[in-house]
This record gives sequence, structure tokens and C-alpha cells, in this order.
Amino acid sequence: MRFDLLPRHIQRATALALGFALTALGQSPTDVAKRFSGNWVEDQSKSTIGAARSLTFRKGSDGLEELRGTYARPLVQPVRFGTAPYTIDESKNTLVWKDLGGGRFERTIAEGGKTVGIRHITISADGKMLTEVTEDTNRPNGKKSTTTIVYARTSGSGQQLEGTWKPQSLRSDTPLSMSIEAAGGTLKISRGTGVSNVLTFDGKPSNLTGPAVISGTTDAGKIISDRVIEIDGARMGTPSGVTTWTLSADGKTLTSSAMTLGPEASKEPTVRVFQKK
Repeated sequence: MRFDLLPRHIQRATALALGFALTALGQSPTDVAKRFSGNWVEDQSKSTIGAARSLTFRKGSDGLEELRGTYARPLVQPVRFGTAPYTIDESKNTLVWKDLGGGRFERTIAEGGKTVGIRHITISADGKMLTEVTEDTNRPNGKKSTTTIVYARTSGSGQQLEGTWKPQSLRSDTPLSMSIEAAGGTLKISRGTGVSNVLTFDGKPSNLTGPAVISGTTDAGKIISDRVIEIDGARMGTPSGVTTWTLSADGKTLTSSAMTLGPEASKEPTVRVFQKK
């Protein structure tokens, strides 16, 4: 049975027992960190999007707004059409929204005046499906990438954004990549998207940094066994999800299984499978 599917109290009890076993075997955080080090590239054919967040647009006190990030503590962003760039999230990020008509919308996000990404949104004529094509224009390697997500409407109607849209499929022309480096008893994680953090195993959360990262997003690591790491995600101190990394016996495959938290969160995990390069 997969460890991440066991009840939480059994997972923790098992982790405690394994912790004693690791100590007895001389497996320190440094030893475990070294096992996960390397350059990893996602095999999209083996991935699922069970826990991917739905798009949520709603009418707020100041007009249309979008809920971004976690279910447990989402970031509320105003959607203002036809205005000059406006700031969000008390950061350097700015947004520009355009209503192109016929169920087509465009959102550009910039950081410090430089475009980070462009979302192209198209709603079907019957108002039941939404296709989002996101251009990532600010990758560390200077290359652009495009990710396409198709959503099905679960609330709302017509060719307007307002409503809830559940993801059905996801495909990127650039598979997700990670560079993981052991640094003592920590892991330095650099993603191909430009997002990075230092994962520690002392219970202290570390901030995620990079283009368009939602403020207050943190990760905290926990060693479950010599080949299993649990990552507790949070926003502004509110738990938002749990991700389990499992390393294959030959050390060549890393499977990430992520569950989100919150009343509207999916009961299915998002699974990403990475191959070592």
C-alpha cells in the first residue's frame, strides 16, 4: 500500500518508528538529502491533476475578483478590465486584464515592469468549457513555455468569467524540471519556472521565491524514511497541503503526490513523476 494513502495518524506513527530506525542505521538528514539530489524532469505521460485548483471568479464588493493559490487561504485578486496596470498582493507584481469579446479574455502579469506571463482565456460558445493558455515569458534559461489547461464549468453560465471551473486536462510544451542540491541537512530546490526555496527538516518553514509567487507561501520538510520526504505547504501560517516525495529503489525516479487542504479541495492527489537526468 502507498504510504501517502494511509490515514494521517498511521503515517505519523510509522514516520516516528522509521525515524528511530534511520538513526540506528546512521541515516542523517544529510544522507537522505544526498539521495534526492540531482536534476529531475517530469514525465508528463505519468502525471495526473487530481488536486489542481479550480478557477474561481466571483462578484466582490468592488466588482469581479479571482481567488488564486490555496483553498485554505486564497489570495483574492481584483479583475479590472481596460485599466492601467494595477498592483496586487502588496508586491512588485502588476496585472492588466482585457475583455476581448466573444468569451475571450487576456491577463498579463508583470514584475518590476517586466512581463512574467500572459494568460489567454477562451470560453466555449455554450459557456460550459474554458481553455486557458498561459505563456511563461520569464524562465531562468530565457526560453518561453506554454501550458494549456481545459476546465469544465461547475457554476455560473454564459461566456463571462464569473463562476467555478474544474480542471480536466493539463499539458505543457516544457515539462516541469527541478534541480535539487543537498546542502548539509537541507535541500536547495530550483524549479524551471524560476521558483526556488531551501527545504529544511527542522520544522521551520521556508519561503518560496520567484516570479509571481503568492506572498506568504512556505514549505517545511519532514523525513519519513531514507526514500520518503513529506512537505507541508502553508500560506501565511495556514496549512494548505501536503506533498509526499518518494524515491525509487534505484534512485532514478521521484514521484510527487500532492493533496490540497480546505473545504473545496479535491480528494484526489496531483501526481507528478520525475526522471533523473
